[in-house]
Amino acid sequence: MEFNKSIILSGKVKDDNGNTFAEMRTVLDGDGSTPVVMTMGRQDVVGFNDDGTPIIPKVHEEKLKEAQKKLQAEAIKQQKELCVENGVDPDLVNIISAERRRR
Repeated sequence: MEFNKSIILSGKVKDDNGNTFAEMRTVLDGDGSTPVVMTMGRQDVVGFNDDGTPIIPKVHEEKLKEAQKKLQAEAIKQQKELCVENGVDPDLVNIISAERRRR
């Protein structure tokens, strides 16, 4: 089955000063797959943990998680609508890799 219509969702996450510290993006094809939100950070690192992972301000982590959650919910909603347009079972969207088992 071939699908022609794609939707790109994107969003920016801003700190309290209005500065963008992360950008998010996902592509929806209406094929039944669960959307994957890619996040690219531009946040300042304030230090490093002993294991080498960056330390970033906690308030930004919380803002990022909330923004990702909102974009993921919108992506699922729109992916389901696009699935209906394409004649694909929209319930597949909520189960990772279910679109591969539908044949």
